[in-house]
Amino acid sequence: MKNIVILTDFSTCSRNAIHYAIQFLKDKTCRFYVMHVHKSGSFTLDDLMSSATANVYESVLKAEKERLEKLKTELEQTAFEQHTFETILEYNSFIEATHKIIEEKNIDLLVAGFNGVSNAAEILFGSHTLSIIRRINCNTLVVPEEVTFQQPKTMLIPLDAKDDIQSAAFAKILTVAKDQNMHVHVLRVYEKGFTDNRYDESFLVKACKELNYTYHVIENVPLEHAKSCYVQLHDIDTIGLIVQKESVFERLFKHSSTTAISKTLKRPLLVVHPS
Repeated sequence: MKNIVILTDFSTCSRNAIHYAIQFLKDKTCRFYVMHVHKSGSFTLDDLMSSATANVYESVLKAEKERLEKLKTELEQTAFEQHTFETILEYNSFIEATHKIIEEKNIDLLVAGFNGVSNAAEILFGSHTLSIIRRINCNTLVVPEEVTFQQPKTMLIPLDAKDDIQSAAFAKILTVAKDQNMHVHVLRVYEKGFTDNRYDESFLVKACKELNYTYHVIENVPLEHAKSCYVQLHDIDTIGLIVQKESVFERLFKHSSTTAISKTLKRPLLVVHPS
């Protein structure tokens, strides 16, 4: 059984991510933990010493619990038989709460929506989703708000010169592609000139015996430009990224504002971290 945590702020964006994940994992036996993190800092210690404010706080949490239970009931009525659901309400910092659930529930995959909006009403699916990618070591599926589920048929895996194609992280991405019967496009980008790529090709022949794949090398082009052009020229449904320090993700979106990133994230991202 796979343990999946799905983050929600009850927005359209988060609901879309939930339904995408359910369809994406329709053939897997899964336990979904639908988690809402109450915004930390909404009430100060001085506030909570007031019985009136404490009552307001309890009312807010009660309302959020009821919304979670209502959402759970809706999901149970429409999901697949092999899927079960639990709800979690956390009052903590966003990152700490996410770390906690991953460790306690032995989470295999974290799912979050993304809309690139950074206003107070939708902070979870703007900068916070990016924080998850950078700071939380868990396989993560990021679903842009405008993407509705269609069975994915292709995946692009962009690699820079430092990415090890024989790593466990790369193998995780290939496993997902195999489970979904996707054609894999491996794009190796050498920004500062060509390096012998025979190692890549010989490894892919062995690793992709049960996968259809395409392998391309691009030289002397920035990684973010190579990725953007490749997606425009090919029918790509999903992007697989290996995230490390100074990672592909950082390189793709370096110096980008949240708004600019939201315009770039037009396809679901499967993000994995080195073990």
